[in-house]
Amino acid sequence: MSHIYLLKTMPSVLHTRYLLICILIFTGSFSAHSQSIITGLITQKGSGKPMSSVTVRMTGTYYGAISDANGKYSIKKIPVGANYTLELTRIGFRTIKKTGIALGKNDTLTLNFNMEESKVSLDKDIIVIGERPLVDVEETQSLRSIGRENIQQMVAENVTDVLTQQTGLTSQNKEIFIRGGRGYEAAYLLDGVSVQDPLAGTGFGLQLSANSLQEVEVITGGFNPEYGQATSGIVNIKTRDGTSKYEGSASYRRAQRLFNRNPFDKDTNSSFATDIAEFTFGGPEPITTSLLPALGLQLPGKFSFFLNFYGNFSDDLAPEFARVPIRSTLVNPWMSLRQDNSVNIMGKLSWIISPSMRLAYTHTNSMGMNQNTRTVQTNLEYVVPDPGYQFNYQSNFAGALTYATIQKLNSITFYHSLGPSTLYELRVSNFFTHLKVDANGKNYSEYREPQDIPQIPAEYYETGDSNRLGIIPGDGFFDTGNGNIWREHYMDEWTLRGDLTSYISEKNKIKAGAEFRFQELQQTEIFSPWLGPLGLNNDIFKTNTTIGAFYVQNNISFKGLILNYGLRMDIWAPGLLVDSAIANVNIPTITDLQRESYNNGTFELFGRHWKARLSPRLGVSHPITENQMLFFSYGHFNKLPRPQFVYAKLMPQAANSTFQRYGNPDLNFETTISYELGIRNQLTENDVLTVTAYYKDIFDYVTSRRIQNQNPRLLGGSFTTYINGDYARSRGLEIEYKKRIGDWFTGVISSTYSVVTGKSSSAEQAALVDRGLSAERITEDFMPWDRPLQLNATANFIVPKNKPLFNIEGLDNINAYIRFFYQSGMRYTAQIPVIDPSTGKQQVLDNGRPTYRTDEQNPLGAIGQNWWWVELNLQKTFMWSGSRVTFSFEVINLFDNKNSTIINPITGRSYEFGDPTSLGLNDPKYPDLQSPLSPYPFNPARYLTRRTLRFGVSAGF
Repeated sequence: MSHIYLLKTMPSVLHTRYLLICILIFTGSFSAHSQSIITGLITQKGSGKPMSSVTVRMTGTYYGAISDANGKYSIKKIPVGANYTLELTRIGFRTIKKTGIALGKNDTLTLNFNMEESKVSLDKDIIVIGERPLVDVEETQSLRSIGRENIQQMVAENVTDVLTQQTGLTSQNKEIFIRGGRGYEAAYLLDGVSVQDPLAGTGFGLQLSANSLQEVEVITGGFNPEYGQATSGIVNIKTRDGTSKYEGSASYRRAQRLFNRNPFDKDTNSSFATDIAEFTFGGPEPITTSLLPALGLQLPGKFSFFLNFYGNFSDDLAPEFARVPIRSTLVNPWMSLRQDNSVNIMGKLSWIISPSMRLAYTHTNSMGMNQNTRTVQTNLEYVVPDPGYQFNYQSNFAGALTYATIQKLNSITFYHSLGPSTLYELRVSNFFTHLKVDANGKNYSEYREPQDIPQIPAEYYETGDSNRLGIIPGDGFFDTGNGNIWREHYMDEWTLRGDLTSYISEKNKIKAGAEFRFQELQQTEIFSPWLGPLGLNNDIFKTNTTIGAFYVQNNISFKGLILNYGLRMDIWAPGLLVDSAIANVNIPTITDLQRESYNNGTFELFGRHWKARLSPRLGVSHPITENQMLFFSYGHFNKLPRPQFVYAKLMPQAANSTFQRYGNPDLNFETTISYELGIRNQLTENDVLTVTAYYKDIFDYVTSRRIQNQNPRLLGGSFTTYINGDYARSRGLEIEYKKRIGDWFTGVISSTYSVVTGKSSSAEQAALVDRGLSAERITEDFMPWDRPLQLNATANFIVPKNKPLFNIEGLDNINAYIRFFYQSGMRYTAQIPVIDPSTGKQQVLDNGRPTYRTDEQNPLGAIGQNWWWVELNLQKTFMWSGSRVTFSFEVINLFDNKNSTIINPITGRSYEFGDPTSLGLNDPKYPDLQSPLSPYPFNPARYLTRRTLRFGVSAGF
């Protein structure tokens, strides 16, 4: 299979070659011939002795030297340039980087250095002299690092807000897509530990405050073999540590909507009011620092801690009349203050035992309760993707579904440097996630079927008989009853991981490691519980599964060339539930072919069957001209199928639904083959331009299929199950320019053009065809999350302390952040007029309503109204005796642009009164007269966040 797809990708690789030529012309630079020289003396700090065998090189170029026995070095024939970086490395000493070196024609520059001994590896202890580089020009992967300082300047409340502002990432219906992959395809790591809930089908499983983050790394292409269980990208989140002195802060922010209201919407009292409170405290750990020494007990090293408490309580989209107390049996009642509630507690304890040894413990506890259906993105019955607001229950939110979540992480990491050339890390962690969906705290046996009851005063319509009026039977909103899902699931995951890093030389680093994750998964889901003891349909399973991985990677530097290559092997034991089901010949929904394939495609170890997949990775970076690096990456990346696709209905159970789907115990990994080619240009010390082209071939996507099986125990002779039979392609071009001016301005402009196509957009596609809800396609069509064009521009202005703007006293210590975002609209399948062949005019119904039909020849071929908005964040800080008070003013969607999330397939934007509508919508101009009705299409969630103001104050020391 992989060879076939490799051949398919070759034409695109050839196209990329021509693209590279264009990039080179666009970004090329030509240096004048020069005989400039950098020379100097390297000595050991303290003793002053000359240091030999120090590798001295100019990053991003071919130029370098090695110091001689007298500590002297000389680099000759260097071209003219104003943005060179000199790097000095020797095992056992701290790495030195000298930035911003400028050379004129025939210059001779003398730079002397003192190198300090170090007990940790080269890449863990670096001294930067001058401005820190904006990017690592020698990186072989597409990596963006967002530090704490940048995060604080953004309009960002949590990790999701930080991620959606990065190049190559798009957000739609509460999902994040990286370079065209599906929402669940990325890996989310918190301090090196996976924090995903595979049963919910979502990405990040925790709601961390932005203020608890030290750094967020986003790798969108070419990631190393140390990373696995991801086919689209890696999000690596690092939390804050305590410092050597006590620091703390407390903040409160209030958000309120301020926008032009539509008189036809029933949301005139929808304020989106949000209250956000946060507290942080950290520093030296008092017990080991003060108390124990006072008692005569002195532990080696230094202890520090960091604590963060965060709460976000929002009215969300619910209008005033729809707000009701929400309940769940999973979390405490105090979590039900508003319609959308989230609380996170994070603590971290660090023990620096010695300069070469460190122990860290991290604990997080997240709780949430809301009524947003996007909290779960894998369901027993197919649910049309939408923003998640339960519009049909707007008149009865007490009967709507409530989603409650608990996520807990406990992680211990031990770092030990065996010497200047070798470091190992050991990690043990436990991640527990628990989710419950119920009708505002009800047990499934208490559910009642939802009904729309005509209200008083009634709404009448003319029947054509002057003596009789008709009554419209309701308004489409459910007045009684409950939502149609009861669900509870949990995952308890223990992880053991070890990594070993060794420098063979200053130019050769090897890293290897292994990881094992032991999961206990349990899920119970009941659909339409009022129809029987276990509803119309149900799925119940409990299983234990093991996921493992081994990897090795090698990084070699040779005369400016960086070669990064490695291999990863992922292994997976689906568990006793699958092994028993395969062995049980009495299960009619497992065919003999599946049993044979499973037994032939697995190996036995420790009494279990295991699947395995090898993934080669390759990354290359080398200079084209001075400070202009070409990089290329190629790799295979794998992701396990969602648990429901494997385990659904493997345990004996009864259901009444005609469209049941059964898990396939023989599912394999979903796989992506990715190519990436780009150029990084260090134009000056403060200007970087990066151009990247990528191509991703995604295959073995899980999809559903109807299988024929003549087993006499199988009613009807066929059933629907899941197979690895789908594919998709993603290709794109990214351009990013970074600019820095002194200490008062930083800015980034990035643009992306991409296309994502595939066989089907959902694993449920075949099931939808069976039900007549979708036409069967044999062509490759656009994916719903394909957003071809994206433009993102940010600018951050800083007025430092004691340097007031315009020399006006008080106009200092100010930060102003502004962001402009533009993106192609959502894809949709257009509806076109139905033409009467006899008249050549559009057909209309008896009530005068125009008729439209779906353009089935062009599925998802239309693009809705484009999205754009502007964000603003102003901060002013006052200092008093070592303490600080900061006032903030934030505006989301400054110009109140209406960004459509629910598309009217006739107009390409969200519905407004008077717009033509398809027959599937209840048009207020031509209201439906017979039940069942749907509400008029004034769903307040049909637009993204409207103009919202957020005021805040924080105090800290």
